[in-house]
Amino acid sequence: MHAAAFTLFMNVAVAGLFAASYATIAFVYPGRNRGPIWFAACYGLGMVTPLAQFGLAYTAWIAFFGALIFLSLAFALLLLVPALAVFYGSRTPWPVVGAIAALTLLLPVIRSGLPYHPLTYQLMYQAPFTLAVAASAWVVLCNSPRQRSDLVLAGILVLLAAHFPVKAYLLVQMGTARSAKYIDTTYALVSQVSSGILLLALGLILLLKSVQEVVRESQIAAETDILSGLLNRRGFDDRSARVIARARANGWPVALLILDIDHFKVVNDTFGHSTGDAAIRAFAALLSRTMPQPALIARRGGEEFAVLLDRTGVEAARLQAEAVRLATLTHVEDGLPRLTVSIGVAGLAPAYLLREAMERADAALYEAKRTGRNKVCCAPENAARSIPLVAVAQPSET
Repeated sequence: MHAAAFTLFMNVAVAGLFAASYATIAFVYPGRNRGPIWFAACYGLGMVTPLAQFGLAYTAWIAFFGALIFLSLAFALLLLVPALAVFYGSRTPWPVVGAIAALTLLLPVIRSGLPYHPLTYQLMYQAPFTLAVAASAWVVLCNSPRQRSDLVLAGILVLLAAHFPVKAYLLVQMGTARSAKYIDTTYALVSQVSSGILLLALGLILLLKSVQEVVRESQIAAETDILSGLLNRRGFDDRSARVIARARANGWPVALLILDIDHFKVVNDTFGHSTGDAAIRAFAALLSRTMPQPALIARRGGEEFAVLLDRTGVEAARLQAEAVRLATLTHVEDGLPRLTVSIGVAGLAPAYLLREAMERADAALYEAKRTGRNKVCCAPENAARSIPLVAVAQPSET
């Protein structure tokens, strides 16, 4: 077997393994990101190109397999553009995709009407491949968070795009531009090895990105309360630890709110648990709208919620808690009973201990409940339990 034929066989096998890997990720972990199934389609279609090259070498259907090689590679690479747009959650640049697809289909006709010039002919042949991969690099650079792996991906795509016109130049220099025995040429070996290495690197980085996305979605699912869509206790504790560590290092104030919907058992007993679940979701949405964007918001369980406010002192936290209390008091939604909420507030500085702040905020919440509900109580700045809790707002319960 000629070395180029062996390389073709390896390219088929590698493309098939990548297609199978992406499809497995897509179907075993059916998350929100559908990028892997698009990647599977790209590499699945890409398998056709080396298979067609075998057909070109060992059958008499030269025109058919020559066209199949060109079209399968062009559209496999073009599929990368919507695939990456889907992966990064951005809008697919369909006008660009359509323009490259039209050029791909019209190019054989355009070339047939031009005088033959080896380098021009080969550059035109490679143009759809170059444009498709360049468009993919553009999608990554414009829509990714530009983490290290994203920049590596963009770099591989730029190299892949650049190597196509280089191949055109090498083909002309080696004098095999019109050879029907492509598989027997040195250029075939150089072309298949260079393309294979770059497509292998591209497949590996896309596989890494796909696995990272699966892990990220699994982590989000593990840290999210299903009913409310907020953080659960585990997610709140993990993320709070990072916020508190940063605040301690910089000396920033941090405040904690513990919230409890008043008389929630009565809601369940009177209206049923489905209405109670709807009330939990409505309150979670209200809490998310009312709190500032950087706040960590969690449902601790039942009708109890927690909020961690970074770079926020106790007084500012009290005002935020009052905003939530008033928003809850005045919130009206069809099919749901009117709710009120009691809130305990505690600062974390200077100890920056979440458990200790939880205990003090819980005590403040208990005081709010004990003294009539529908109010905000603040724990004292120090942790001494002998100091009485301060009831900051004492309206009558509705």
